[in-house]
Amino acid sequence: MVAYLLTGLSVLVAGVIHWSAPRAFWRATLTSTGTILLLSVAALFIFQSSGLLISEETGESADITSSLLVVTALVTFFGFLISVFVGWFLRTIRS
Repeated sequence: MVAYLLTGLSVLVAGVIHWSAPRAFWRATLTSTGTILLLSVAALFIFQSSGLLISEETGESADITSSLLVVTALVTFFGFLISVFVGWFLRTIRS
């Protein structure tokens, strides 16, 4: 459930930023990647503190602080991919 919420939020953020800056493709891509990264990491900490991140194996709250560097790298990579694809899609639709 959390992954779907974060993906939807990422697509929405990338779409809004690319729609408002159609001529500056790479600037909009980097801006939306940074925004996605900040929102995703903040949302993960919010979900963890509210108890939504529960391990299926142990039934305990998941600890993401030990693997924060890996999570940040993956969110940055996927945020960049989402930004490029949404920007390319909007660029194609507009022309």
